[in-house]
Amino acid sequence: MVGKPLPSIALSDLEGHTAELEAVAQGRPALVSFWATWCDACAQEFDALNRLEAKLGDEGVVLGVDVGEAREQVQAFTEARGLHIRQLTDEHMALADALGQRNLPVTLVVDRHGRVIFAGGALDERALAALRAAIAAR
Repeated sequence: MVGKPLPSIALSDLEGHTAELEAVAQGRPALVSFWATWCDACAQEFDALNRLEAKLGDEGVVLGVDVGEAREQVQAFTEARGLHIRQLTDEHMALADALGQRNLPVTLVVDRHGRVIFAGGALDERALAALRAAIAAR
């Protein structure tokens, strides 16, 4: 997966609009966090993801992709838990399957050209370093 472009798979945002990850990133480096409401390890990352998104400004984007759950469930959960990053839902697991991902959490870093430059589990310093490198690359 690293070195390859993200698959062009349409997901839904929380308002029910269709979007692809690359279009949402708008040519900016992105940290993409795959998660689910039942995943306790995923929920432990929410505060860090909110802080990272606020810190990045226009330099990059933080995206959440809920895997395998209905948009309405994800919307209620993110509102209740205070997760403010942009959310997409992969309700039928099309993107997760295309990426070969079944474990959660998963963290990807995508460069401004839509190529995956980092793939890992929980958010960690390696993911943040990859995002910083993607932002620094012009």
